[in-house]
Amino acid sequence: MSTVNVVAQRTSASLVLPALAPPAAAANMPTPGAPAAGLSSTSATVVTTVASPKPQQSNVVGIKRLRRGDHKEGRTTKQRQRTLTKTMEPPVLSFYGEQPVPLPSRFAHLKRRLVTGHEPALEASWGRLLDALRDEMKHIESHGTGLIPWIDFRDVSSASKVTPFRESVKRYGIGVVRGVVDESDAQSWVDETKTYLETKHEFKPPPAQDPTCFDFFWSPCQVRARAHPNVLRAQKFAMSLWETSDDDRLATRFPICYADRIRIDTNTTGSLNGTAGASAVEDPLSPATSSTLIAQVDNGSLERWEPDGYGRSGCYDAIWKGEWESYNPWDPTGRVNATSDLYNGAGACSMFRMFQGILALTTVEPGMVRLLPSPKLSTAYFLLRPFFSPKKPHPEKDAEPAAWDEYLDASNWALDEEQTTTIHGAVPGHAQRVTEVWHPHLQLSKSLVAPPTLKPGDYIVWHPDEPYAFERAPPSTSMLVYTPAAPLTQTNALFLARQRKAFLRGHPGPDFDSTGSGLGSEAPHTGRLEEKDIAAVGGEEGLQAMGLAPWIISKSAVEESRTVTPTEESGKEVGDDAQSASSDKSGSTISAAEAEVVKMANIILFPDRYDFWMPSRTGTPSAEGGVKGRDKEKGKEKEKDASSPA
Repeated sequence: MSTVNVVAQRTSASLVLPALAPPAAAANMPTPGAPAAGLSSTSATVVTTVASPKPQQSNVVGIKRLRRGDHKEGRTTKQRQRTLTKTMEPPVLSFYGEQPVPLPSRFAHLKRRLVTGHEPALEASWGRLLDALRDEMKHIESHGTGLIPWIDFRDVSSASKVTPFRESVKRYGIGVVRGVVDESDAQSWVDETKTYLETKHEFKPPPAQDPTCFDFFWSPCQVRARAHPNVLRAQKFAMSLWETSDDDRLATRFPICYADRIRIDTNTTGSLNGTAGASAVEDPLSPATSSTLIAQVDNGSLERWEPDGYGRSGCYDAIWKGEWESYNPWDPTGRVNATSDLYNGAGACSMFRMFQGILALTTVEPGMVRLLPSPKLSTAYFLLRPFFSPKKPHPEKDAEPAAWDEYLDASNWALDEEQTTTIHGAVPGHAQRVTEVWHPHLQLSKSLVAPPTLKPGDYIVWHPDEPYAFERAPPSTSMLVYTPAAPLTQTNALFLARQRKAFLRGHPGPDFDSTGSGLGSEAPHTGRLEEKDIAAVGGEEGLQAMGLAPWIISKSAVEESRTVTPTEESGKEVGDDAQSASSDKSGSTISAAEAEVVKMANIILFPDRYDFWMPSRTGTPSAEGGVKGRDKEKGKEKEKDASSPA
């Protein structure tokens, strides 16, 4: 197949949903460690070339040409990426060969800075970590699906049921809340969404490496699920499992929506509405075409090592110091201000999510998704892996178990004397990957566990650092909505302002429309839900989660006085106890930090509701507040206008 024909196939196809695209068999599988033809998995097109390979360009990593300060240039980087995505010629390095993608030299300096002064402690901690992982892998293999806890939605207020569930979730990083949405409601959402998606629109087919994840963001089931009061309550419950303090600059009692895509899985090459879907071209750089098992970790990749990423608040400092045992994956302090998307990757989440989550709208049999239930050990391992190398190479796959035990033993691994640019599984603009080849101690073939059967309305959540993998050929037909649990923070409020605009215009979610890939607009779709529909589903709380209504806190709920005072005519965000009852159902007081977050979010999303005092020569702030000063200024302005000649 020529390059032109392949491009035409990917770009001109009219996507009829929920028809699924049967992936074509890969014509040429990339040899592990060798360059592979084609663009990366986030490109708008996949190109198969018949030309002879060109020499590798030294400044190419994935689909981006890295330059100094790219991760600090914001929108400029996005514009640059648009151009590169359209003009970059193959081949580029395979992300999934035996050798990791080399990175620019600054990453060697970054790694040296992280370990300098901690070398003995790091080497000792690595040995302890490998010993702990050996026992952990045996534990996971022996228990399997039984490790994943579940709780009925009706019991989320029962202390006797919540306590064991909390302990298991914090131990394994995964949990299922059953019966969040009634099965009848879930079925009606599916029917409504099928009607919504049946109309033909010029949408790009799903990527070949993930042919069941469609770039729709505002279908009826997605909008209704995000606003549903039970879903919001389940998200509050899940976020309450974290170890937050009154000083944390986040409000878990006010969950907000994140516009992600929709997943429609099928075990056939047909469709849910009887219409054949557009065929997809196999991506030779996709995990599915790799000879090794691969799992993904969301919320950034290189950002976890970057000082401007998760290093801003020292999220993983304990691990870098050789004290991984004291690392707490459930402390949000180091994550609230972290930047998880320095490289503006397509689909990379720039919002702080406390849980990734999926709401099942149909029955989902085990095998659709598999997760590694060890958030603490797996995170410490893939973070430290780039600093260590084996003394002896790994044996062949069919080697005796004793050979593998010798290879995995801590005595066969040593801290690199000279740090390289390699960070295993991390490429700018892409999610973190963990593989059997690069991360052998995780034993993915044994440690990736399938959750139990999910019924319509069940909600599964997992820790944002947890590795997971979706099956390309799931065991049954299913429809799922991504519904992560995200708290209200200043950064999330800023993102919510952009997302609100995307919803009102019918545009893709902000994180998915930054590369000029032409996802299209849902504005002309018949049956697209509006603000009034969200209000009908979730009321005031549903509108707040979408940034369409301000958060209301009563004076009695706030522990300390405010520093910014809204005007009395601005919707009575403060002091209206009747309205507050609908927003603060917990009845508990709100910490000063939470109150500040809410005020800041309201200012960001609803600036017209606030009257800001501006200093002048005739007005100064006083202990009584700025209102009198502003009234005085207004009076002088009126006098001046009255005395001026007509």
